Formats: sequence, C-alpha cells, structure tokens
Amino acid sequence: MDNTSANVAKMYKKYPYPFPSSKIKNVNELLNLFKFFSLENSFNFNTKNILDAGSGTGHRIINVARHYKKSNFLGIDFSDNSIRFAKELAKKNEITNIEFRKANLLEKIDSQNKFDVILSMGVLHHLSDPEKGLKNILSVLQKKGVLFLYLYGKLGGHERMIKKKIIMTLLKNKSNYEDGIKIIKKLQFDDLEYGWNIDSENEKERDSVIVDAYLHANEKLYDCEDIDSLLQNSGIFGYSIFGITTKTQGLLFSTELNLKENLKTSYSDVTRFFSSKFTQKFYNSLNVKEKCKIVELFYEPNGYTIVGLTKQMYDSLDPKSRIRKNFIKC
Repeated sequence: MDNTSANVAKMYKKYPYPFPSSKIKNVNELLNLFKFFSLENSFNFNTKNILDAGSGTGHRIINVARHYKKSNFLGIDFSDNSIRFAKELAKKNEITNIEFRKANLLEKIDSQNKFDVILSMGVLHHLSDPEKGLKNILSVLQKKGVLFLYLYGKLGGHERMIKKKIIMTLLKNKSNYEDGIKIIKKLQFDDLEYGWNIDSENEKERDSVIVDAYLHANEKLYDCEDIDSLLQNSGIFGYSIFGITTKTQGLLFSTELNLKENLKTSYSDVTRFFSSKFTQKFYNSLNVKEKCKIVELFYEPNGYTIVGLTKQMYDSLDPKSRIRKNFIKC
C-alpha cells in the first residue's frame, strides 16, 4: 500500500464514514440514483450482480440491497475497520444478498464473476491513482454493463478547499483530527454543503462527516475536462453526466433547451440563462462537450454523478433518452 493509501486508511480507521451508528434511512442518495435510472431507462436492477467498489461502512449499498432482494451485491473496501462495520450492519438488518470483502482498488480485483452494475461513489477522487483504480474496476464489468461514479466538483468545491487550506495551515499536523474538528467548529465551518449534510444524530456522526469534508488525507477535484480525460483513457465505451450537486441541492443533468421533465424532480435548466432566440442560436451550435461545459459554468457543481456505458448497454437504451442525448463517446 502506498503512503497516500496508508494515510487514508488510518483516517477511516479513526473516523469511519458514514459513522457506524448512522441510520440507513439517512443515506438514501444511492437508492434514489437507482430509482431515477430505472424509471428513465426501464432498467431492472433486480436479478443483477452488483459491485460497490469502495463501500465504506456499507450503509448506502445495504440500503439498496434490501430494496433489490433478487440481486447479488458485493461491497469491497481497503479498510478492515469499515468492512467489519459493514458486515455487522448487514447482519443487524438481516440483509442476506450482500457480502463484503477487503480489496484495494489500486490492485487487480480478485473476482471470478463479472458484474452487470458497478458503483464507485465518492471513491476515485481519494485514490493516489484514480485512472488505475478505474481501469481495475472496469476489468470486471460485463459486456452489457453500467458504471456509476460520483466525483467531487472543482468549481463548486472552491470555497470548501479555501476553508480546508485555512484549517491545514493552522493545524500543521494534518493527522491531528481532534484539534482540526475543534478549529472547524470554532471557525463555524461546520455548516456543511449539500452532499455532506447527512442527518447526523450525535456528535460522533457529525465529526465523521466533518473529517471527510475538511480533513481528508487525499482528494482530487474534477471539472468536465478532467472527467473527460479520466473516462477517455479508461476503456469504457462512453459516458454521460447523470446528475450534479450544488451547495444547496441535487439536480438531474440536462443540456437541453426547453426541457420536458419526465420525473418530478429538479433538472439543470439552461433555458433560464438563454431566454432569447439570439443566444439560443449560439448555444444550439455547440457539441455535447461544449454544452456540458456551459451548464457546469452556470451551476458550479460541487459533485458529479457519472454514468459509464458499455457498447451493448448504450445500444439497449432509447436514443431519445436523456443519457443518450448527453452521451460522450470515448
């Protein structure tokens, strides 16, 4: 294990995330992702083999597994502590269609099975080599498979990173998490943005979130160009930005003008910025990558949910679907 990975492992041993006492009902975002994708694309997540690459303490994937009981789930993580908590949580909730194993994403994944669905939510940006980690998890994706990623956003993360630099400059000893937490609370930096605002029910749960947001041992932030660079070299057929988070909300991602919303939820809506036919003409002349960049600059995401598709999975989706309209081939 390299030094960066070792430091991250030490951090999670002391401050596992989500904290083990957190209630499963408080971490519904992964389950909501499954539901939105299923509704939009008539995709059945039941009877699938599903891998969660970087499952942490298992709260999110256990919540999904109990709703899709006909599917088989595997959660892998490099933290012994997190795997132990995840196993205990699955047993406590009597979830029998999931197992957890220790694995390092920077090494070849030891699995005889291929997976229909692979998740790596909020994980790659903490690796010392995200590109290698992504290639390793894609090596076990089925020929008709789908990949879900969540990556931190560079534009929306700017303010958080400034606060993090202030904290690290004051702290000097980056592994002194206890003093770091105290500094954050005294400076009133603990009013967390959307994405970290889990309904913590005690101080330990909140401290775990604070450490993840401000004291993490390693993280990389992405914009559309960085995401494209990561995916273009991965071996996946192509990808779409499925959703974004901002400081205050989560949005399904769309580059369309005058979008007809299919689901009762919020979308990125560029029509509010391009209200005149004159400016719309210029916007409509852009390719998908350029339109994604425009949406990004207006909304300044602090996070991106990415959907990667194999060729067979791409061909199975409706050409008029939001994913196909936003699709960028690699």
